Amino acid sequence: MPGKVPNKNSGVQDSLLYYESQRPRRKNCCLTCCLITLIFILVLLVVAFLLVFVGYPFLFKHTIDLQRSLVFPTDDLLPKHSEYGNFKKYNLSGSRLLYLPVDDERNLVVGVWHLLPEPLINESESGSFDYDRTLTDLDYPIVLHFHENGGNRIQYAPLYRVLRQFFHVIAFDYRGYADSSHALPSEDEIVSDSIRIYKWVQALSVADVYFWGHGIGAALATHTISKLHEEDIVPAGLVLEAPFTTITDQLRETSPYKIIYSWMPWYESTMLDPLEKNGFSLRTVDYLLKVDCPIMMLHAKDDRHTPFSLGVKVLKSAQNRDAATQGGVVFHQLSHKFGFGHDCIYKWSELPAMIKNHTKTCEEFQTQTNY
Repeated sequence: MPGKVPNKNSGVQDSLLYYESQRPRRKNCCLTCCLITLIFILVLLVVAFLLVFVGYPFLFKHTIDLQRSLVFPTDDLLPKHSEYGNFKKYNLSGSRLLYLPVDDERNLVVGVWHLLPEPLINESESGSFDYDRTLTDLDYPIVLHFHENGGNRIQYAPLYRVLRQFFHVIAFDYRGYADSSHALPSEDEIVSDSIRIYKWVQALSVADVYFWGHGIGAALATHTISKLHEEDIVPAGLVLEAPFTTITDQLRETSPYKIIYSWMPWYESTMLDPLEKNGFSLRTVDYLLKVDCPIMMLHAKDDRHTPFSLGVKVLKSAQNRDAATQGGVVFHQLSHKFGFGHDCIYKWSELPAMIKNHTKTCEEFQTQTNY
């Protein structure tokens, strides 16, 4: 019989017949296993696709914490192992560390540096030196610096060395960042904190106050000025370093999700539109319309983080203001040849001269408008 197992007494022919009869059965078994494996892999791929390209976008749409972590990432900030009170480590002598209250009900504070102008650094070595008193000196204006969202204020120490040639530098970290109170950051609350810092400065000094914002900090600085405008408060001047138009425009160009998700029909409705609905709008182009002081813009053409094209759009928005009553705008386009990118405009050799020109323009504007 074909299915009978051959024994010792069987002939060679019986053995061959037995093995021939098993061959189709083994072949069918292999085909079945391959088919099951293929179906299993296809099911896994479909599930993975649905989770990654459908599930996560809709999770992002309905999870404000995911949106917040994209706009205001507060973990793993650079530089690491930061020591906020160790000014010698960062070559920033003539500085002090403060913790200013910004939310009395929740006992929130923000970490602040006050860096003296260069000519006052040596005087600060005296044990009786009074930092608050120096702010009343009208010889030196004050600049509030709003940093980018991916680092803390220590990252900007090289820029501060340039700025303190002209200003008292007030550098602070947003709530949730660095040594500021651990609270969930939002645009409106950061702007509210910034107004508190401005008014702290204003209570100590009648010197001119300038705002300097970088990237997302440019949007926050502009938003803060637009809020102060509602109280008839006008700073002396504004500097926008690598600004973007709106956060959705910025993410449309350079979001970490862009490569993975931008081809999907539901990309904007699930991963961009919800940001504005939840208060992460950062609409620099709109806030600018309420800025009543001269503006200086700086943008490198090789900026891969905030495309130069967005800076040009911000310029056009600023030019829609009435230059006679709201101040003009100067746009410094920095060539690819410098290699400054998004973070190294402070290396521009002409930056000190441009700052000096800007402050002079702002002083003349104040004289003309009696601000």
